[in-house]
Amino acid sequence: MQARVLSRKLHSIVPHIDIPCIDLEKYIWKKLYKWHNKTAVVCAATKRQYTYLELYNKTNSMANFLFKLTEGKRNDTVAIILPNLPEFPIAVLGAIQAGLKITTINPNYTPDEMGKQLLLTESKVIFTTNENHKIVEQTLQLFKLKIPTVIIRTRADEQLPNDTINFADVTQEIHQTQLDVTRNHDDTAFLLFSGGTTGHPKPIELTHRSIVSNIHQTSIPDFDIFEETNGSEQDIIPVMIPMYHGFGLTYVLLHGLSKGCKMVSVPKFTTGVLVNVLQDYTSSKLAVVPTIYHALLRSEYITPVHLMNVKTVVCSGAPLSANDVMLLNAKANGKVNVMQLLGSAESLLTFTQSMYIKNGTKPGGIGFLLPSTEAKVVSVYGEKTLGVNEQGEILIRGPQVMKGYHKNEKATQEAFTEDKWLKTGDVGYYDEDDHFFITDRIKDMIKVKGYQVYSSELEEIIKQEPNVADVAVIGVPHNVFGEVPKAFVVPKRGSLISPNTIQEYVKSRVVNYKQLRGGVFFIDSIPRSPIGKILKKELKNL
Repeated sequence: MQARVLSRKLHSIVPHIDIPCIDLEKYIWKKLYKWHNKTAVVCAATKRQYTYLELYNKTNSMANFLFKLTEGKRNDTVAIILPNLPEFPIAVLGAIQAGLKITTINPNYTPDEMGKQLLLTESKVIFTTNENHKIVEQTLQLFKLKIPTVIIRTRADEQLPNDTINFADVTQEIHQTQLDVTRNHDDTAFLLFSGGTTGHPKPIELTHRSIVSNIHQTSIPDFDIFEETNGSEQDIIPVMIPMYHGFGLTYVLLHGLSKGCKMVSVPKFTTGVLVNVLQDYTSSKLAVVPTIYHALLRSEYITPVHLMNVKTVVCSGAPLSANDVMLLNAKANGKVNVMQLLGSAESLLTFTQSMYIKNGTKPGGIGFLLPSTEAKVVSVYGEKTLGVNEQGEILIRGPQVMKGYHKNEKATQEAFTEDKWLKTGDVGYYDEDDHFFITDRIKDMIKVKGYQVYSSELEEIIKQEPNVADVAVIGVPHNVFGEVPKAFVVPKRGSLISPNTIQEYVKSRVVNYKQLRGGVFFIDSIPRSPIGKILKKELKNL
């Protein structure tokens, strides 16, 4: 297979594929008849589980409930504030079937973070757990919102909070016919959050076509790490990456369900949980982010015996070094095929991935273009298109790319070129074999444990501290988290504020992975360009 380069526009080395024009939930259930009696999802913590037929029936019940609750208003938004639970796909697919949009929210967010997302997405229904209900209630009170809340009880003895809806009750009724709401495959299915060109979190619109395309693209034999269930053979896939994250939701959960895999939901990842999952489930495939990958490498409790069944590890979030790949193979006695993939921050979906036929990934590489995906590399300011081994911003085009930013036409226009290429914000290149590499990022995003952290968001929080005159936040390397935020602060004259005070100030306002683990450094002034732009490259050299 040879890549085709036209005017330095790179096409996949894999032939074009036809994308089914089908709603997402219909795509997931298209082969239900083949594995309806197999386990669809099981909780690693409680062992609570559903077969595919149970999942299908409960999804249909949920769709009927949501259709009535929202009075059949298509395109209302449902907010899912859940850890990885077996009920997560029921909420997702039920909302999709009812013609609704979904936004997923990190259950560890503060009320301020949750509330902003609920407002931006105009959410009309919330799904959460008993454990998270208190913070959700605080959020609704803080933002003066009234949103019906569906509670998933993870233990039978849990008391249902007042004025909430019991998930179990609404999924108990069996409906003989499937609710079928008329939709277009270009209708928005998800409002997931990313950073725009300014670095502020924004809801991005992913359509049914976007999601179906990406699952279909990563399901062809050259790229697919999941085996379709056949008779008694069923792949077991631990879902350790949060389902509220784009990679965990689409590439792992929905992709796995479409192939009839047994999905093992891990509500909270720790190294101890990873050890238990490797012991309890004979999974040959692991989908991870760098944090989990490094836990595999560094934990003394994970031995070659734990890895004896693991054949493939696919990692997303940041490129792994050649040494990282070598160390895992050494620990697993050379049996593991380490694959990598990359998704644009503005698509939240995959556009390059390692291929089995190419024997994994080159050191520092992030794979080959998926089928029906185009890319080109342009100079950072876009004035010319570059060739092989020339570094610039990677632009992509393909059916998996986002529709745009939700109700933000200006940001959408800025994210695309006039001829509809998506600006990824990633600086990189492709080599003679059409293998892609990432070397830097244009946008002020910091990737912590696979999560996107926006420096501008942290800067705005720090600026609210009365003793701060100016601030800039950058990402600095971390051997476990990949990157962590570091703040450069100009204190107000005469202030006695300490770095620790600023760290504690931020800690109380953001989720754990956004905290200033890189430290706080006091300086006399923030370096800026003549037009006032912070010169973050200079800060990285301090």
